[in-house]
Amino acid sequence: GIYGAVISQGVLAQEEAKESTELEVIIVTAQKRSESLQETPIAISAFSSTMLDERGITDVESLVSAVPGMHFSQAGSNTRITLRGIGTEQTTVTGDPGVAFHVDGVYQARASASSALFYDLERVEVLRGPQGTLYGRNATGGSINLISKRPESDLGGEFELQIGNYDHKRVRGVFNVPLIDDKLLFRISGQQEKRDGFYENLTQGVDDLEDRDSLNLRTQLLYTPTDTFDALLSVNYSSDKGAGEANKGLGDYPISTNFSKFINIYYAGATPNPSDTREIRTNANAYRDNSGKGASLTLDWDLGSTTLQSITAWQELEVDTFADADFSDVDIINENRFQDSSQYSQELRLSSAGEGPWEWVTGLYWLSEESNVNYWLNDQGAGLSSLKHPRFGINIFPIVDVGLDNPAYFGNKSTIESDSMGAFVQTSYSITEDLKLTAGLRYSDDEKSADYARKEFAGQLEDFSNQDSWSKVTWKLGTDWQVTKDNMIYASVSTGFKSGGFLQQEDAESYDEEEILAWEFGSKNRFFEDRLQANITAYSYEYTDMQLRTIRDLTSVVTNAGESEIKGIELELLARPIDNLELSAAFAYTDAKFVTYFDDDPLDDIPKTSPLDLSGNDLARSPDSSVNLLAAYTWELSSGRLRSSINYHWSDDVYFSAYNRDDLDFQESYHKTDASLTYYSADDLWYITLSAQNLGDVEVASQINPGDPSLGGINRTQWQTPRMYKLSVGYHFE
Repeated sequence: GIYGAVISQGVLAQEEAKESTELEVIIVTAQKRSESLQETPIAISAFSSTMLDERGITDVESLVSAVPGMHFSQAGSNTRITLRGIGTEQTTVTGDPGVAFHVDGVYQARASASSALFYDLERVEVLRGPQGTLYGRNATGGSINLISKRPESDLGGEFELQIGNYDHKRVRGVFNVPLIDDKLLFRISGQQEKRDGFYENLTQGVDDLEDRDSLNLRTQLLYTPTDTFDALLSVNYSSDKGAGEANKGLGDYPISTNFSKFINIYYAGATPNPSDTREIRTNANAYRDNSGKGASLTLDWDLGSTTLQSITAWQELEVDTFADADFSDVDIINENRFQDSSQYSQELRLSSAGEGPWEWVTGLYWLSEESNVNYWLNDQGAGLSSLKHPRFGINIFPIVDVGLDNPAYFGNKSTIESDSMGAFVQTSYSITEDLKLTAGLRYSDDEKSADYARKEFAGQLEDFSNQDSWSKVTWKLGTDWQVTKDNMIYASVSTGFKSGGFLQQEDAESYDEEEILAWEFGSKNRFFEDRLQANITAYSYEYTDMQLRTIRDLTSVVTNAGESEIKGIELELLARPIDNLELSAAFAYTDAKFVTYFDDDPLDDIPKTSPLDLSGNDLARSPDSSVNLLAAYTWELSSGRLRSSINYHWSDDVYFSAYNRDDLDFQESYHKTDASLTYYSADDLWYITLSAQNLGDVEVASQINPGDPSLGGINRTQWQTPRMYKLSVGYHFE
């Protein structure tokens, strides 16, 4: 089929590169057409299947050690991905991410969806910078694209077993079978992983937290009736169970001086908070029971001078969690969250094909999403629900029956609907054989509506609705010059757009859309007969109306910051100076600051008479500098080969909020080192790997939440993965 023909050419080129001393050639589809990574005039980090395996990249978090200017945070079940200082502060269903996430061309609307299967992939592409033309809404920071391996014409597969500390066990495998030779091909990939929690719970009889019990499956059926038509049906399923994510309270339980100081009467009965960062003492029997399922149908037609592609997709995500929200072993506040989100999308894309000075792609896009959410705070009868007025003897916080085991005193039940439509075109014209001009245009229209039933702490259950819409035209102008066959320079100016939203409060005004104007200049090069690859990018952003989350009147709200500026330089190096030695380096410098932003600090006991001037502060989750280094060497043995590698990641200081509090929401600079040793048999049918991640067991905060006034002022954090060591055994069969 047409897709298989293009990919097979890329695979052939990659296999030939492996057999020589040249660097691997990677074919990407970042611009909705197949082209070499080095001939694609945008900032993109791409990793082939081999590179993913050799570097131990198994999820979004591990991409940070390979992609310049990327930061990862975990916020409960949701992920916060930041590229070049742009991410998201709003992880609820009324908000959207700033870095888009795609699996096989299908946009994943919810942040939790980035737990997709990082296995049996053809490649991963990380596009840095706004992708407002070809990808549209919610790609102001960039896009992460996962591309699965398609079914193949040969019978075969692989199987791998992995064990490690924390009683880690992982089984994964692939099976590929041609059902009808060259016509109907089937492929199934799967992974199951289990391990104990990273946080030891010192409360007797209560589970450790941050454990893992996950299952991921992907099945694909490829039908190729003719040389000019392909149809690929893909079905996926995932589940993620266990005791759930951990929020570790920092320091002693507080003596609060704000509205919620009465909570201290409950904390007075708590056992002291353990000082060890990997120990907790909570009493709630927390759980996580998340699942996802979906399907997509991709149709490709070769029409001669053009190609037509249709991607029809459905995805459903369920989040069901219960957690201890006071982070202690006394019954004060528990958190119940249930979310059922479903999305339907359709993309039609027509592209030019063949030779000629003109290249173009145009398309239509539609997305419809509905989310039903229940979020409630309650206890088992001895916490805030038991607090009585000293004079009148009535509940200070009225409770309501919301269908849980215990009534709730705060929360909401909501149904949110979102519809998005887009139309786009991008074209390139080669003025000469080496000089090309590019222009693109996209129109996006987003509508959101919501029905709420909300209860404030001291209020009753109230019903209300919100709705709003946003539209925007985004564009791109660019040029690239192929100086030689191995050296290219490019420049572009483009815009990006992230739709607005509204708060889960009655009569609350909507917050505005984010906008970005980006200038970028880059160069992609190969030297010394393809032994050295050097890509460099410089960029400058004007970022307006950034959506930020804060606390006001004991309620989470989202506001728009004034203006921000982001400037940076990125350098990616890949070298094979001698046979069997591979060197890699990625450097990023990011200067991301607010130009104009005023806001109150929600942690101030006594509000200031005027808002704080936060102009000049760093944007959250945006370290000024980061460094990734990798060295790998392969020894050729009579019985096979032995490959060793070491990977080093250093990050500068980073803040977790716009307030830049050095003593609260701040992670100082850190470095982490990973290492692996793999033996491959002479026939490449089996291998064994010993690996270690975070060798120094460095404690790094993934997210820090300063004390929420509604929860007694507890500072809490989620930590990144501690030291892990693993042993893997794998077998390929044909």
